Amino acid sequence: MDVICCEQCGKLFNSMGFFRLCPVCTERDEKDFSMIKEYLSEHPLAKIFDVANDLSIPIKQIKRYLKESRLEIIEQNNRFLLCEDCGKPIRTGRYCDECYRKHHRYLNTYYVGNTSKKYPSRINFTSNNKETIASPR
Repeated sequence: MDVICCEQCGKLFNSMGFFRLCPVCTERDEKDFSMIKEYLSEHPLAKIFDVANDLSIPIKQIKRYLKESRLEIIEQNNRFLLCEDCGKPIRTGRYCDECYRKHHRYLNTYYVGNTSKKYPSRINFTSNNKETIASPR
């Protein structure tokens, strides 16, 4: 378990590895996301700026949800969200399909059960015949 600073409020907290927000900010973030989902179910063709203005949620936060693939832009050729590698417009995530395949072509993931006392459950990542182990902290 690592002690890190919350990206939103700056408080120190014990992180389990995946979360970059403290528990208080995570709860607030999930409430904001629920508000967005509810708003979009009532206004399915709403623009990003309408959502931000009507719900008082920063555009930066909405863009983060898009990059996390929690939201998706309906328009195919938008200029709001671009592939981080080639700059092509995308609807969700961080990369277009081509760049995603290019970056993840050699990465394989598989679960290994209880094989070691030191790492009772672990995930192995292989890339170019090199194996690295990710284990719970």
